[in-house]
Amino acid sequence: MLIEQSFTLPLPPAQAWPAFRNAELLVECLPGASLTGPAVDGELPLRFDVKLGPIAAGFIGAGRVSFDDPAQTGRFEGQAADKRSNSRVRGAATFSLRPVAAGTQVEVAVDYTLTGALAQFSRGAIVRELASALTAQFASNLAVRLRSDPATDSPALTGHVPADSTSRISPAPGAAPMALDAWSLIKRALLAKWASWRHG
Repeated sequence: MLIEQSFTLPLPPAQAWPAFRNAELLVECLPGASLTGPAVDGELPLRFDVKLGPIAAGFIGAGRVSFDDPAQTGRFEGQAADKRSNSRVRGAATFSLRPVAAGTQVEVAVDYTLTGALAQFSRGAIVRELASALTAQFASNLAVRLRSDPATDSPALTGHVPADSTSRISPAPGAAPMALDAWSLIKRALLAKWASWRHG
């Protein structure tokens, strides 16, 4: 399934682009996602925890990202599996930045395949609403981080995961990362749309 999303950041591309080269920062801004260790040979160990009503899934896998700095575009490819539901997801995401009056327009295209017991939740309407809500939350989190940590000044926006950063990005012993509550996120997004239509 191919899903296309876009959002705007309140900074020019020159200031926003370093954030997209910082895997740790991006993962921190994505609800439900976490890095389970430092990059190894360019491959990032990833985890994504999500709740779908009474169902909880923890996808564990890895991904690799590449960048085109002059064009300010990038591509992420990865795969992960949830052992409890025997489900697997494989996909690729491309992103690009371009200047607009409000700052930076970010275009994202995700092409993925979900197999196993959770594939029943990959129906178009559900996934597109979740993708829209997740993108909005990610954009909001990233904008807050960029405003408090400008890309031109922050030592955190280095474009890589430091080799000694495992202790900072791994969950505490015995603790799982905060799971994304998918239904709650979709519900909030739909209520926001309804309020917008009502007052528009």
